[in-house]
Amino acid sequence: MTEESPIIELKNLTKVYKNGVEFRALDNVNLKIERGEFVAIVGPSGSGKSTLMHLIGLLDTPSSGTLLIDKNDVTKMSDKELSETRNRTLGFVFQYHHLLPDFTALENVMMPLLISGKNRKEATEIAEKLLKEVGLENRMDHRPGELSGGRTRGLQ
Repeated sequence: MTEESPIIELKNLTKVYKNGVEFRALDNVNLKIERGEFVAIVGPSGSGKSTLMHLIGLLDTPSSGTLLIDKNDVTKMSDKELSETRNRTLGFVFQYHHLLPDFTALENVMMPLLISGKNRKEATEIAEKLLKEVGLENRMDHRPGELSGGRTRGLQ
């Protein structure tokens, strides 16, 4: 039996902000997240949780260290490769919803599928299936303002 590699692995990941004064938001963080594992990042305000999530989400770059996503070292990727990895590999549930207010729930879920190259028919089918899975089959034509906050968080 072969051992699977972690889906996400951080090796000595460090993030330093310099704004007149150097501030180490993360200092040599090591973490392995296995495929299918659920992980909660908890800690007091200012402990680096958001910085860590921005790095794992490829929204920011580390100052040093290695970040592997599915065995790929994302610290060595070009901007285009990072965008493709974000689009095809990662998903986010934001604390505050970031949905397009003029689009329906269905259209909001379809958007990243269309951007990734799916045709409209396929994107519609996938989006409908996903909305059904989270119990929103009767709300597909509603706009974000017509859904409760808990429901809109499930769309992202």
